[in-house]
This record gives sequence, structure tokens and C-alpha cells, in this order.
Amino acid sequence: MKKSLDLILNKTKNIWELLLSVLLAVCVYQLWTIKVYQGYWSKLYLILSIILLILLLGIIIYSCKKSEKKLEKIFLTFIIPVGIFYMIFMLPTYAPDEISHIWRAYEISQGNILTKQDENGNSLGIDVPKEMIQLQHETTNTYAKLNDRINAKTDYNDTYNVISPAQSYCFILYIPAAIIFLLVRILNVNIIWGIYIAKLFNFIIFLMAGYYCIKKIPFGKYVIFTCLFLPMLLQQAVSLSADALINIISLVYITYTISLIFQKEDFNLKQKIIYIVLAIMVALAKMAYIPLIGLGFIFIFRKNMTKKDKILLVGLITILCLLIVIISYLYSSNLQPPEIFENYYKEENVNGAEQIKYIVSNPISFAKTLIRCIVANGGYYLYTMVGSNLGWLNININQLIIISFIIILAFSTIIENNELAFSKKQKLWNICIVIANILLVITALYLTWTGVGLNTILGVQGRYFLPILPLFLLTICMKNNYIKLKYIHFILPIILTILNGLVIIEVMRFFAV
Repeated sequence: MKKSLDLILNKTKNIWELLLSVLLAVCVYQLWTIKVYQGYWSKLYLILSIILLILLLGIIIYSCKKSEKKLEKIFLTFIIPVGIFYMIFMLPTYAPDEISHIWRAYEISQGNILTKQDENGNSLGIDVPKEMIQLQHETTNTYAKLNDRINAKTDYNDTYNVISPAQSYCFILYIPAAIIFLLVRILNVNIIWGIYIAKLFNFIIFLMAGYYCIKKIPFGKYVIFTCLFLPMLLQQAVSLSADALINIISLVYITYTISLIFQKEDFNLKQKIIYIVLAIMVALAKMAYIPLIGLGFIFIFRKNMTKKDKILLVGLITILCLLIVIISYLYSSNLQPPEIFENYYKEENVNGAEQIKYIVSNPISFAKTLIRCIVANGGYYLYTMVGSNLGWLNININQLIIISFIIILAFSTIIENNELAFSKKQKLWNICIVIANILLVITALYLTWTGVGLNTILGVQGRYFLPILPLFLLTICMKNNYIKLKYIHFILPIILTILNGLVIIEVMRFFAV
């Protein structure tokens, strides 16, 4: 009987941990908001929080004992409560551009995979409940305002037409949220609850993908582990921003491709199909990350592959992905931008076609602008990529916390006994991919957000480089060259959890006004 109970608990421990984390976060939220807005500590929520914390710690300790030192299991044990607290305490629509992505997900829930257009190609917009308009980060910007709206009834027939800046994003990035929005609309549930449930589903996808990546990657497990604990990545993972799935799709693609590169056996049909699907998903997710597909070019140098397989995995993927990028560009360029963007484009002289002409006519001047931008803002990109400025870049996190994350990121490349690693040629190729991706991301902002011919580049944020970070760190990992540290598989997640706890406290303070 005892063995049966232990087996059941072992199989369901992560589910119990998820439930306890949600209950604890909600109780702490109530405890904190009552103290902030009513001036006293609620004894009820304080007692409940203590009981739930004890139970959660018990599950965590039990899970650590059952982990068999497997890093993917330890990852789940520590990341679940951390992610849930981010989800509860980061207000809806407070990830950058999140409201635009919420509107896009709601549009897809209505059955519109592509934004409807009139005869002239102008966007007809999206009819969303007025409650969604009130939820924008400019208006629902405190826990008090959220509390006022979370119990209000959502009238799904009282709608307002909006044009989402995210209207050109691929529908696959919104499938989980769209399904939830469809259900809450049918059941007539408050849309805020629907948003939180959708955020939870995105987080569950993040958990499954993170577990898979750490388990699947043939080396650099601590690198992937550490990247998944970065505050900016976690903020996006528990949001309804397209970044939630873009980051995960990119990471799964990198992990799966590297596992194939170092696989000694021939590829089977299933592996080829999975690789092709993942590569296409990267191209569909965001055209700026198309250089990541180049990682698969390393297959060319596999000696045990036939020419047919090489053509299939490299040539066919290249053609398909380029076609996807071209079609996506043509589609997005024909969509009518929101009025606020249209005014900005006119005032700042933003014109993609004219900017391309300028780059072609002045390549040296543009190259200097790129270099100047990277040199001047490189530190800002690094810090914001880690999470120095959360929310709409207005939640400032203590610099020492961010520096600690950066040190741990560097440290993660030298604390594992890697039996495998990229060769020198492969490392050189990967660095070229990383550089190409960085340049393409920055160039994309030069085309879409910067005035024609300006000697600066506007709109670049560190979060855009998150999909590239794991490949760079994995590239600098070395074979059989590491610092041996006892109990690092437990020490590292504890440190990362504490650091994220400090970040969450900063978030709690920001919204408690």
C-alpha cells in the first residue's frame, strides 16, 4: 500500500506542485493587496499562505529526492512555483505589446486565421469586448484596478473594433489562447479569467518544452537550464505575447537539430519530418529568426548521409523557409497599420521600401550605423535581454540581480562535463549564424521603426535576442573541460529561484500603488 501511494505521488508530484503553487500565489496576492490597500495583514491569508508554503516545500523536497539528479526533473521542481508567481503578479497586458497579441488571439478564436480585409486590401479590424480595451496597460496598471475589474461581467456582444499591430503574426502562435478565448466566450466567463487561464496554458507548454530541451540536448544542459530561468524569458512565457511560443519554438528547434547533428545513427523518416516541421515553424514564427535554419546546414558534413537526404534536409528546407518569408513579408506589407502607427510612420518618415533603397545606395553608411548601434547599445541589449526592465520596460530590476544572472549564464558553460561539443568549424559556422541573426533583427527595426536614412536604429529591445542566446552559449561550451562543483545540480536552481524571488518582489512593489 505504501509503495502504491509513493508511486502515485511520484507520478503526480508536478501536478500537485502546480496546484499548490497557484493556491499559494493567489493567497500571497490577497495577503499583499489587503496589506497595501487596507493597511493590515489578513490572519486568514497569512495562515493559509504558511500552510500552503509548508506543503509546497514538502513536495519540492520530495521531488528533489526522486529526481535521481536528472536536471530536467529538477528544472520542473523549481521552475513551477517561480513561473506561477510571475503569472499571478505580472498584470495582464504588461508584457510588451501583449494587448495586441491578445486581440490577435481573440480574432483567431472567432475563426479568422487571417485578418479580414476589404476590397482595397485594408484591414477590417477585430471586434473585441470593450473589457479588453479597458485592460490595456495604460489603464489597468495597479492591483487595485485589476481587483475592480476581475469580478465584473464581460458582455461579449458589446464590442469595439480595433486594428491589432500583431495582425500579421502567424496563427500557430495563438492556438492555445484562441482555444481558451473560445471556451470562455461560450461559457460567458469574465475575460480576465480567460486571459489568466490562457497564460497558464502557455506556461504549461513552456514547462513541457523546457523539460524536453534539457533532456534532449546532448551537451550544455546547464546552459539551457539557466536560460529558462531568465526573468525576461519567464515574463514572456507566462504572457499571451507571441514571444511566449516564438522563444520556445526556437529553443526546441535548436535542441532537436543539435541532437540530430550528434546522432550516430542514420535519420529515420519520423526524425526528418519532425525536423522539417520545426524548421518551418521557426520561419512562420518570425522572419527575423530565419538564420537559425542555418544550423541545419551542418548536416551537409555528415559522412553517413546520402546526397538525397542532404538535399531534402538542407535544400528543401531552405527553399520552403525562404518562400514562407517572402509570402509573410508580402502579406504583412499589404496590411493597414493601426492609426497610431500610421501617424508615427508619417511623422518619423518610416518607409520600408525607401529604407531598402537607402541601404542599397549607401551600404557603407548603413554598416557604420549598424556598428555604432551595437557598440553604443550592446550593454543595454544584454541587460534588457536578461530582464533589467520588465513590463513595458518600466519595471526596473536591481542591477546586482541582473549582473548575477549574467555571471551565472557565463558560468553555466563551464560547470558541466560535456562528452560532446561542436568542432571548430561548427563553432565558426554557429557564430556566423548568431551574428547574422543579430544583424537581421536590428536591420528589421531599421526598416520598420526608423526614419529613412537616420544614423541611428530605433526600437531594438534585448528580448528580441532571446531565441539566439542558447545557440551562442552552447557554441562556446567545451568538451571535457569543466569546473567540478559538488551538488551544483541543487545549488544552481536554488540560487536562480532566490534571484527570481527578488525580481518578483520588485514586480509586486511596482503594481502596489
